[in-house]
Amino acid sequence: MQRVYIGYVQGTHGLRGDLKIKCRFENPDKVFVKNNTIYLNEEEHTITASKYYKGFYLVTIDNLKDINLTEKYIGHDVFIDRDELNLKSGEYILDDLYGMEVYSNGKKCGNVVEILNNGVYDILVIESNKKFMVPLVDEFIERVDLETNRIIAKDIEELMK
Repeated sequence: MQRVYIGYVQGTHGLRGDLKIKCRFENPDKVFVKNNTIYLNEEEHTITASKYYKGFYLVTIDNLKDINLTEKYIGHDVFIDRDELNLKSGEYILDDLYGMEVYSNGKKCGNVVEILNNGVYDILVIESNKKFMVPLVDEFIERVDLETNRIIAKDIEELMK
């Protein structure tokens, strides 16, 4: 079972004790679904309700409706089992791209060491002899091949300088 980092519990909301989760995952609609299982650090919990509210996800777990039962989770990291995301064949998440080899025009250019976001699109930070950045957009990325652990880029040599 492969767990994917989603975010963290920033606090609770109201007397009912909904968890106030700050999400760092690119596709929260696949996570915060009733009956999905999430992990708070290592503890397994079932989502019984969720909604987006002012930049956070308010999540009820295990039908707990009392702040005294949920405030112990403040500060916990939130994970989900990758299988719960119901990804289609060939579909990937940003977490998959870390460590992938990047090739352009048949030559290895380096490996993905970090992923940034400028508010508009994601940017791959690639390291070989030095670090350089490549936007994760169709103009520069031809395909992501999960089977071979490779990203095929197109004409990124100028970005490597």
